[in-house]
Amino acid sequence: MDNCSCLIPDENDNCIDCGKHIDLSYLDNEPPPNLGDIVGICGLIDKTVAMYRTVIRDNTDPKNPSLPRLRIVGNRIIRLSHKTLLSELMQPTFKEAKALGYKGTLQRWGELVEERINPPASLQF
Repeated sequence: MDNCSCLIPDENDNCIDCGKHIDLSYLDNEPPPNLGDIVGICGLIDKTVAMYRTVIRDNTDPKNPSLPRLRIVGNRIIRLSHKTLLSELMQPTFKEAKALGYKGTLQRWGELVEERINPPASLQF
């Protein structure tokens, strides 16, 4: 986990992602780290979720809504999963997020979008 930014500590001052200890003594002498445009990043997540929901709706088989739509790829008829289409949608929005100051990885960006689409039961109101 050498590429972890170690931005969010737990109650023991260890990073919640990689577990490495975070030295918080700098808070007394230095300004906090720049976390980027958090409101803009959250708005981009919502925009990505809206686009993904449209992709899911368009990719759903009208005769069997539990399956993706059949598509012709090359000379074969296959079903492209929703996750496959999500991965293609993630690249451009991840670049936008990086421009806004997002410090995470592409994998984490996808997880944030998926969490926004299907929030855990503990966060549903």
